[in-house]
Amino acid sequence: MLVCRQARIASRGKATTPHVRLAFQQGARRRNSHGQKPSSSRFAGTRTMAALEDVVTMKDDRLDTSDRSDRDTAVYPAELDAEKFTEHWSVEFWKNFSSREALKDVLDEASPVSDRLRAFQETVTKALSSSAILQSTEAAQYWAYHALRSGFFSVQAILGLSYARSAANRDSRSTDVLTRMEAIARNGWQGPLAEACMSYYQDYENIKEGRYTLPWDMVTTSHRQFNPLYIARKAAAFVTEATDTLRRREEGRVEDVWIKGFNIPDYFQNTFHYQTDGWMSSRSAQVYEASTETLFVGRQDAMQRTTLLLLSDYMRGKDASQIKALEVACGTGRFATFVKDNYPSLDLTVTDLSPFYLQEARNNLKYWKRKRSPSLSLSGVDGNGVSFIQTPAEDLDIPSESMDVVYSVYLFHELPAESQEKAAAEMARVLKPGGMVVLTDSAQLGDRPSMDATLGNFGDFNEPFYRDYIERDLGALFESVGLVCDSKALNSTTKSLSFIKPSAEDETKEEDSNLPSEE
Repeated sequence: MLVCRQARIASRGKATTPHVRLAFQQGARRRNSHGQKPSSSRFAGTRTMAALEDVVTMKDDRLDTSDRSDRDTAVYPAELDAEKFTEHWSVEFWKNFSSREALKDVLDEASPVSDRLRAFQETVTKALSSSAILQSTEAAQYWAYHALRSGFFSVQAILGLSYARSAANRDSRSTDVLTRMEAIARNGWQGPLAEACMSYYQDYENIKEGRYTLPWDMVTTSHRQFNPLYIARKAAAFVTEATDTLRRREEGRVEDVWIKGFNIPDYFQNTFHYQTDGWMSSRSAQVYEASTETLFVGRQDAMQRTTLLLLSDYMRGKDASQIKALEVACGTGRFATFVKDNYPSLDLTVTDLSPFYLQEARNNLKYWKRKRSPSLSLSGVDGNGVSFIQTPAEDLDIPSESMDVVYSVYLFHELPAESQEKAAAEMARVLKPGGMVVLTDSAQLGDRPSMDATLGNFGDFNEPFYRDYIERDLGALFESVGLVCDSKALNSTTKSLSFIKPSAEDETKEEDSNLPSEE
């Protein structure tokens, strides 16, 4: 088994954290002092509804550091990562970040109002300075767009949760609903909105460094996301889906997918997140992005773009038209549009098990081409250089050593351990020597110590493999299939890891370095 590289070229050495002046930076971690259990309720699903609201608002204990003595894991994955990967400055930043600690002077109800207002003013001033929002038109455009984005998804979350509660005939008194909405709004800016601001800060820093371009949907003023009718249609679909999802969650009712097939793995027949039809319907595919972006108050795209950060290391100086890339489990294809926008001439193959999500991916990539590169004439069914294959990650219908780049986003936490191992082996098999694999998925234990106490609670939303995933040593997994650990980056609750497949020359050098020296 090859070990991780001990030396890097200078341009990819271990980075240090840049001078970040935001008041949100480097919050000190606190140990969990709560430990309360939710109070009982005469309504069977009230605790579940409140729990989901707390996930959306980060009102729960995830903002406090757990006492590790009550966990079985001897060494957290983040600690193992530190021994194997070159870490981007974001790793240390997010490890220490806590929104409540960073905002403690603003939130301290024991302080005089004048002191809290002064602290708030200083926080805003430092945030504006660090974000450079007033220094360029581009920065102002980026922050205005993302502020509106998070604002929209925050309001959508509040309305969706309120409608779901109303539909369930719970807490129907308007005063109770208003009180709950006030709590959501108040906790929102402390938790996920603060996370979103820092996520956007990191995203824009990457853009300023030239690691990738501005989001294409932001700079395309004719994009459908700015159409009120499109927004209303997507919002209505989300509210309907949220109501159905929460009802199934409250009832603890896990449904099998409606369609069966000999080539569909057992785990894929699970309706993850209690969503309607799991991954196996057009309805599911068309509402998925709205649902997940609402959960993350709009920062999901920025988190996923960390994949582009690591890919840029490999793509630097290369002709994209000569590169073949593979996305494993592409879902709706939204992230693939960002990849293509950065590398329009890239030969990209996207795979998924769901034909419905592949259809949505095709629609999204056709839309990208129409809006951004209408004159592009490449291979692929729609002339945009993209091919679509329905195939499982554990048995990719792709020739061996045919891809220069292989990446996957938010797949591994939904795979059982055995399937993770098979998928890693397949990704290594189809990769050319010298090529790169990038794995982007949920943060794991130790990545965000302030969230360790309750990170596994996401598994309660019909994520049967999530708790095992957050304890798995991913570096060791990919080393076991012959890849070499390369780099690691974090963005909020998402981590990205890159791996290199050694070339014959690399293996020869490795063997030579292990030979005993002659006296």
